[in-house]
Amino acid sequence: MARGLYGVTRKAAGSVDRWLRRVSADSAVDQAPPPVEPPISADLLDLLRHMGVALIRSGETTTMVKDILDDLARRYHATEVHFFVLPTGVFVRVQDSRGSAVDLLEADSDTLRLDQISALYRLIDRIKQEAPPPAEATAELAEILTSPQPTPVWRLLVGNVVLTVGLGLMLEPTSTALLGYIVLGLTVQLLIMGADRFQLMSTALPVLAGAVVTVLSFGFPNALGGGNPSQLLVPSVSSLLPGAMLTNGSIELATGSMIAGASRTIYSFNKLILLAFGVLVGLQLLGDRATSVAPHPGHGLGWWTPEVGVLLIGLGHSWRASAPPKSLPWLLVVLYAAFAGQQVGTHLGGGLLGSFLGGMIAVPVAYLVQRARNAPPTQAVFLPAFWMLVPGGMGLSGVSELVTKNDSNSLHILVTAVLTVLAIALGVLVGSGLVASTRQPRLEGMVEEWLGPGESQRTTGSSETGSASQSSQ
Repeated sequence: MARGLYGVTRKAAGSVDRWLRRVSADSAVDQAPPPVEPPISADLLDLLRHMGVALIRSGETTTMVKDILDDLARRYHATEVHFFVLPTGVFVRVQDSRGSAVDLLEADSDTLRLDQISALYRLIDRIKQEAPPPAEATAELAEILTSPQPTPVWRLLVGNVVLTVGLGLMLEPTSTALLGYIVLGLTVQLLIMGADRFQLMSTALPVLAGAVVTVLSFGFPNALGGGNPSQLLVPSVSSLLPGAMLTNGSIELATGSMIAGASRTIYSFNKLILLAFGVLVGLQLLGDRATSVAPHPGHGLGWWTPEVGVLLIGLGHSWRASAPPKSLPWLLVVLYAAFAGQQVGTHLGGGLLGSFLGGMIAVPVAYLVQRARNAPPTQAVFLPAFWMLVPGGMGLSGVSELVTKNDSNSLHILVTAVLTVLAIALGVLVGSGLVASTRQPRLEGMVEEWLGPGESQRTTGSSETGSASQSSQ
């Protein structure tokens, strides 16, 4: 009897316990607070993240990327959004009275093609004017970033060959080196295309390209270099030189973006060192054949070679970087303007002044070009100027000299290379300041700065009284 009563009591207790748990769970669900809506829509947040990464890949500095993202956010009336931009990713912070949330998106290191850069800035202009739905803008941005290569393979090969010949005519304009520029430019472009397909080859591309170019140059010095193979090295690997990265890193360091500037600068110098290491590997593979080559000066082609070299640089870069249609004339305008500034500065004060004037003139000319009808955006015509100014070429030559020769006097080449990059960066900063200084200074601010607040009020008040009396008269 007692045992049966105990069993019944236990079952009843279990039933009551299960009922209490179910009731408490249902009440918890009923009392759960509704989900908190973010201060901005998820579609807008997604658009801003992907737009920031696309701008990084277009070659913009992190400060400029942040300014553009701020403008786009304000266009959608999103004021509680803050951005932290790095060369490897974009952080977006959304804050309101309920708290804050942080999201990020990693950026690839690949640079966009010129046609993609043009389409990207057209999309930015459309957003500023029309403010389409964020999901629609994000879909259009995805189409731009995933668009197939419009340039056929043969034009990519020819483009890099023309670019190499053009840079060679600017640096070492000798007739005996033309064949070497053609062969090595074609070889390097084939290596670049192979690196796009194989990840391991992509990682070792600077070393591989430096070694192959060195073996061909010093292995066949008379056939390719006319007995002076060292002049072939820099033009041949010009498409791998981190000129734009070095200059942007210097600009960011100068403007206070220490993390972004330091990371870009270290990355660029590491790539230069890898290229120089490839040169050393090639020389060691050749052994005595490399050291037995006696360089001798070649015969110059004439005074016109640098001007033709600029034209070939524009043609080659527009082909290998898939420039948009009808953009070549505008690209050449910027290149020749930067070249003219570089030549004038070099004649007046040397190479550093020439680098400064070349970088300074390229920026306002690129902005003036953008105002023309059907002209490409500023970034699309400004980026090729870095390949003409060659901020990394002297750096590679200096590192190669230090690697291949135990000569402390070659340190001045590295110092000159660093100063050249700084001169270009300073010129770009000054040119950007000239373009941005469109607002006229206010008289009140100037008077207050010089005389103090009290004097400024009396002075401005008297000026207003004077102007009122003149108007009454």
